[in-house]
This record gives sequence, C-alpha cells and structure tokens, in this order.
Amino acid sequence: MIYKPFGSTGLNISSLGFGGMRFEDQNNVEACADLVKACYDAGINYFDTAIGYGKSEEVMGVAFKEMAATKAKRPFYVASKTFGSTEDEVRRDCETSLKRLQVDAIDFYHMWCLLEPGRFEERRAQGALRGFEKLKAEGLIRHICVSSHMHGDQISEVLRAYPFESVLLGYSAMNFAFRDAALDSAHQLNRAVVVMNPLGGGLIPQHPARFDFVRSRAGETVVEGALRFLFNDPRINVALVGLSNRKQLAEALAAVNGFRPLAADQVARIRSSIREAFNRMCTGCAYCDECPQAIPVPKLMDAYNQYMLSGKPVSITDRLNWHWGILREGHHLDQCTECGACERACTQKLPIIQRLNEIRAEVQNRARQDEARKKTKEDEE
Repeated sequence: MIYKPFGSTGLNISSLGFGGMRFEDQNNVEACADLVKACYDAGINYFDTAIGYGKSEEVMGVAFKEMAATKAKRPFYVASKTFGSTEDEVRRDCETSLKRLQVDAIDFYHMWCLLEPGRFEERRAQGALRGFEKLKAEGLIRHICVSSHMHGDQISEVLRAYPFESVLLGYSAMNFAFRDAALDSAHQLNRAVVVMNPLGGGLIPQHPARFDFVRSRAGETVVEGALRFLFNDPRINVALVGLSNRKQLAEALAAVNGFRPLAADQVARIRSSIREAFNRMCTGCAYCDECPQAIPVPKLMDAYNQYMLSGKPVSITDRLNWHWGILREGHHLDQCTECGACERACTQKLPIIQRLNEIRAEVQNRARQDEARKKTKEDEE
C-alpha cells in the first residue's frame, strides 16, 4: 500500500480509499462489513460514506466496532458528509452519523455536494460553517472538508474562500480536464485531494478497448492503468473506489501494490489521448433525476454515453431497450418541456436538452425502421 501525507493534517493516508456507496447488498450487513474489514486488513485506512448512502453508515459501523481493537496500532479514518445548511441541520446529521458509525468522532466531515458557487455562500450565510466549527471544537469532528461537483475553477474559488482541509471531487482519466484547475489550487494551498469516480462511474472497465490508452505497460488492465494514472499524480492524495466485492478489491489492490512511477512522456501520452468526448461524458451522479415530467434523465444520459463511446446511434436504443428496459416501459421523451431543471442540476453543465432531443430523434428513427421491417415481413408472408 502507498501512503501519502494528507495535506496539512499531519496524517498519512492510503492512496487507495474505500467508497461505501456501492455495496452489493446492504441488507447483508455481515457480508458488507466483512468487505470493509478486508479493505482495512489490506492496508486501506480511508473509509468514505454519507448519511444518504442507504445503510452504508450502519454497515461500516459494524466493521468499525471490530476494527477499533487494532486502531491504536493500525489507525483508520472515517469520512462522512452532510447536506445541512444551518447549524442545527449540520449537528443533527453529524450526531446521526456518529451513532450509526459507532465512533466518537468523524475524522473528515464534508460540506456535501456543492453544485454551484452560490450554494456555498448560501450555506455559509445560514450558519453551516459555524456548525462545523462548533462540532470540531467539541471534538465530534476532526477536519472540516468539502465535496463538490463544480468545474475546477469554481472549486478553486471555494478553496480560497475557506480553509477546508480536504476536497472531494470527481476526477478520472476520462474527465480530468474538467477539474484540473481545482487540483492545482488545492496543491498550492496544501489542501488534501480525494478523487471519487476514478473509473469514470464504471465506464472505463466496461469499455476496455476504448480506454486502452490508459495502460502504461504490458499485462496491465485498464482498471490498473486508470488508477495508476491517479496514484502517479502528486496533487492527488486518495483515489476513492466504490468497491462492491472481493474481486474488485483484489484488482484495486493490484493497481496500487504494483504501482511504479510513470515517466513524464507516459503521462503526456495518456493526457493527449483524452478527447473532448471523454471529458463531456455524463459521470452518472444522478442529480438530474428530478424531472417534473418523470423523464428518466440519468438513464437516458447513460445511453448517450454508449453512443459517444461507440459512435453508433443504434447504441442509444439498444441501451435503452436491453439494459434499462425503457422503450418497453415508456420513456416519456415526448413530454419534455425543456424547462431546464435537469441542466440546472447537472454537475458538469452538460447540454442535456440537446442530447434528449438527439435521443428522441433516434428513438423515433428506430421505431420507423422497426415498423418498416414489420410491414415488409407481413407483405412477404
């Protein structure tokens, strides 16, 4: 395992972190807790969860209770988050998380999910940071952190506006250009950086041929290559992988334990291979899933990703039909009013309405083709 100094905290944190939102079955508490403990035994010491991740905090709490026996010799650190905007909301969420996690203090507590700069100022004005500071003074949290899906320049502004000790943001070999500025700022300010979605929300391992450029040596998988690209970056402290099972853990461990520093020309080659299409893919955060017309926007954006990867329009309807079953259930695309709610919620500021129109056109085209084939078949019979 690789350990790096974590910003200005004085702590040494594992370069591979455990993200607790992708358990295979949260109802199987024992199996999920065993996975957490396996990560700990393998050397991972950063564990990330949140009050909104279903039963994740409770699952981790079961593991942490057992891990506490060896914590003095092998420290581990807990990260959680709150949407709270007021002092009372922040305290309420923190106390709930502490109880679920079965710990005395949360090491890294995040102002969660800033989607635009104005949201930070709103929460600050309503007292969120005062709530964080009081909790820290009482020893209930140890480090005040922030989580954001904004553009790199916007995150940089927030980091300059308040001395958050670490920042959690989406970053991968697929979309690094979108947030590079934030990493530069954090590094200059000596703030720790934890990156989520290091495998592009699963797109990288699902399309190994398309992402082959991340591999830097023979025999390396795209998962190993994508993670090593991040381990190699001195601005990044932790790559947070949402692990679901032991197989995924083994591959992530192979990536970190087999890491060798990349040469400058290797890094340059990987970076130059990233096209604009990769940077503009939906990362699947699902914050757009609040359509007043019940249009399943995240699933439709996932289908558009497949089109961007394959270059074939038919990929859209194939994904919608065979993966999501949407064309059988009804896609509601004709009900889109272009109100813009999805685009306002989008963490990447993608042109969702334009893409929905393209998807609708392809769905209609596919329907016409299917109808023509059906008529031809009937005529032949």
